[in-house]
Amino acid sequence: MLNMPAHITASTGLDALTHAIECYTCAYAQPWPDAVALWAIETLAQWLPIAFAQGQNQEARYKVAMAAMLAGMSYGTESAGAVHAMSQTAGGYFDLPHGVLTAALLPPVMAFNYLGEPHKYARIALAMGEDTRGLSVFEAAELAVESVTRFVETLEIPTLTELGIKQEDVPMLAQLAFDDPQTIGNPRDLTLESYLQIYNSCFE
Repeated sequence: MLNMPAHITASTGLDALTHAIECYTCAYAQPWPDAVALWAIETLAQWLPIAFAQGQNQEARYKVAMAAMLAGMSYGTESAGAVHAMSQTAGGYFDLPHGVLTAALLPPVMAFNYLGEPHKYARIALAMGEDTRGLSVFEAAELAVESVTRFVETLEIPTLTELGIKQEDVPMLAQLAFDDPQTIGNPRDLTLESYLQIYNSCFE
């Protein structure tokens, strides 16, 4: 891992973050996977930027690898949600890297989903290192979305447009995502219109 390029570090690390966030908030969440998912979120928030900036930093590499393993454990006992439904279908259609697509889609899906699990999203804000003192639950939940959005931008993840996806592709991609089995684990009810809304927000 010490020689892994920075962009691969970012995309795979953010895929791990997505595993943790989606499993922590999914419809099948359970207490012990929640615990390891939260640890993974907190650790990735702290150490992934360092591993991205300093590829030879062995402590950062170790912490990111440990967090990815624990995020995977939480995924193995639960389900994911809309991010994975969208990324694995779009990635298969356009032959794009899974981690890059997952990272690009995480913030807009979180912006849609936080109403479904506001207390857990508020806890994600804390895990991301945000100060939520004095905020309502919903304000803290929104802060989680803002925090992850900045995090993805810091790690230089390209947008859907930069990846070659066009807004005219949205109806087809929304249908593929809606038909994906990961849809059922999402913390907020999803319809085809929901996927259209999320995808279109990526082009605003």
